[in-house]
Amino acid sequence: MFTLVVFTLVIGATTSGAFVDAFDDVDAFAGGFDVCADTAPANPVADIEAAVAHRPGLRGKIQVAASQSFLPAKAVQEGTRPKYEDHQVQGLDKRFLDNTTFGLAAMARGYGSAREVWQAVERRGGLAVVDSVVVPRRSNYNTGAVLPDFKLSGFFLEDERFNPVPVRVRDPQTGKEIRLTVIGVLKETTPFAMAGLSTSQRSLSEFGDRVRPPVRYLKVAPGVDSEATAKRLEATFLANGMEADSIQDLLDDVTGTSRTFNFVIQGFMGLGLVIGAAALGVISARSVVERRPQIGVLRAIGFRCGMIQLALLLESSFLAASAILVGTVLGLVLEFNMISDSASQSSWDNLEFTVPWVNLVVVFAGLYVASLLATLAPARRASRLYPAEALRYQ
Repeated sequence: MFTLVVFTLVIGATTSGAFVDAFDDVDAFAGGFDVCADTAPANPVADIEAAVAHRPGLRGKIQVAASQSFLPAKAVQEGTRPKYEDHQVQGLDKRFLDNTTFGLAAMARGYGSAREVWQAVERRGGLAVVDSVVVPRRSNYNTGAVLPDFKLSGFFLEDERFNPVPVRVRDPQTGKEIRLTVIGVLKETTPFAMAGLSTSQRSLSEFGDRVRPPVRYLKVAPGVDSEATAKRLEATFLANGMEADSIQDLLDDVTGTSRTFNFVIQGFMGLGLVIGAAALGVISARSVVERRPQIGVLRAIGFRCGMIQLALLLESSFLAASAILVGTVLGLVLEFNMISDSASQSSWDNLEFTVPWVNLVVVFAGLYVASLLATLAPARRASRLYPAEALRYQ
């Protein structure tokens, strides 16, 4: 039982820790920006870059100020039977496309890197990148999330390469329609804010005021505190209803909740180990009763009380240590294979095999001490047996 619980604890701690650390990568999650800011649709900031360049307290602190717009639209893949389905389209301005570092899980043939895809979207109108949720997978698994009705076909996410996919986008309010060509698929680790069809702001100019950018992404200068900058932005653009947040703080909040949940699970497993240590104490007590004759013989041939007690403690210690060692080794071997397989996928190339040694050592040390304490009372009782008393049970 000890080995099974230790094995489960190691698997749970290392798996959750590896994936939380992968999500806690601000470079991958933030796309190269430090602050995200929303403004009221009725009173947006027309030119955020010019605005921050002339405001006291912000001048010189922001290197890049990019914009993102949203259009609730309907989309359909050309050459397929399905009808138009609801799907969000978002416009990214030149500064966003020139500076973003969001990675791609798959890209169209003819492009060698994510940087080339983003540059093509910026330089050529009508090109787009789509989130990974709408792309089919060979594994055909379902994470339980609500999937959109709009889907692409003709390739799988695991292929990593595909022919450009033409898509028709229609604004249900105005009836205007444009054609976009999908040349990239975002990684599965990309934040929800990038969900939908992402294209250049210029490609959406047909829709006019319907695509005015309400969201801003800002990159601060080296050495500048992003949290303090976010608060300064809110104070400066209070009239515009701006709400700004440091992306690192948002990421810390999300991953902090996951880490807390992981610690709770590890704590429950640790309680299971403590109960197992108590069971070991019960087994030791029964063992002492059943082995009274042998203990009596040992005492008769010269074994002292301390030697009997030490022998029983060493026996219990060996059982606990071997369970910890075997369970840990088996868990780490299996976990290494799991992480290596996941990291081979393009969406999880920042996934690393990390072991939370501090957590595991604390839990295992507690288990080891608990097993010794549970065995201590039976061992002391056995060491106090007189040879004549013990041999009476022969």
